[in-house]
Amino acid sequence: MDDIVVVINDNSPRNCWRIACVEETYPDDDGLVRKVRIKIADRNLDENGRPAGPLTSLCRPVQKLILLLPHEEREDQGIPT
Repeated sequence: MDDIVVVINDNSPRNCWRIACVEETYPDDDGLVRKVRIKIADRNLDENGRPAGPLTSLCRPVQKLILLLPHEEREDQGIPT
């Protein structure tokens, strides 16, 4: 959880794919995670470059996500969660 991921969208070019944070994982009966809930921000930004709208929670299969920064590396680099 708290991994930073890119959400693959087959209907848009790669430079329009959005970044999200993993909120919760859902393991299958075999113990492998195949689906996660992510929180994703609105595309609109305020004057400081932060998301202006509320965060949205979505469920996505892990096949549609690209891991950018695992939670462990965020802690090692002192990046807040």
